[in-house]
Amino acid sequence: MQNNEKLEEIAMMIISNSGAARSQSFEALNEAKKGNFDEADKLLKSADNYLHTAHESHRELLKMDAMGEVENMGVLLAHAQDHLMSSTLAKELIKEIICLYKK
Repeated sequence: MQNNEKLEEIAMMIISNSGAARSQSFEALNEAKKGNFDEADKLLKSADNYLHTAHESHRELLKMDAMGEVENMGVLLAHAQDHLMSSTLAKELIKEIICLYKK
């Protein structure tokens, strides 16, 4: 597989998994609002799994970059990293909000 194709594949893995994590996190928040904390916890665990997969893809990207295999940072890769960062932040904030709902 050519480098450009590999980078596109990695970017799409990051985008899809971090997007799924963000969706699961917001579903968890909605369940917590209803008082369904067990379901909210399950959804947060699912979000963690998606984020783990996204981070694995990101690690692969960083490894390729360290080995000099990434010649330029395209918009797709920047978009993927932005997705990962915002999804991680959303999950962490939602986790804290759910703790407040529990109190």
